[in-house]
Amino acid sequence: MSSNRYDEHLLEVRALLEETVQRLGDTSIANTWLLTPVSPGGKKPLDYLKERDSTTFRGFLLRTRTGREVFHPLAPSNRVHKERSQEELEDALERLRPRILRDEDDRDLHFSATHCSHIDK
Repeated sequence: MSSNRYDEHLLEVRALLEETVQRLGDTSIANTWLLTPVSPGGKKPLDYLKERDSTTFRGFLLRTRTGREVFHPLAPSNRVHKERSQEELEDALERLRPRILRDEDDRDLHFSATHCSHIDK
């Protein structure tokens, strides 16, 4: 590995380690997290850094609960709920799937049920 690539890798690892400590809040918690397998018998986050798999490492880091998560409600929608009558709902469904197509599908189902029943035997 060239010195330049090695230096780049060290800078990337350093940034990820700093992010880990910042996210988890304490170096001892970060150390424990780095050395704890992500699944039973699985790799440790530190292994992903060694393998230069920073994307997977960061994914596990972001998935880790810190207890400081903050719920941000969604911005209010500009859409307004409007009550619809049963007739309006049926008309809307009719526009999505016209009766002609439903009737053809029903005929196809009826045809296959009556003319292909011998296949099951």
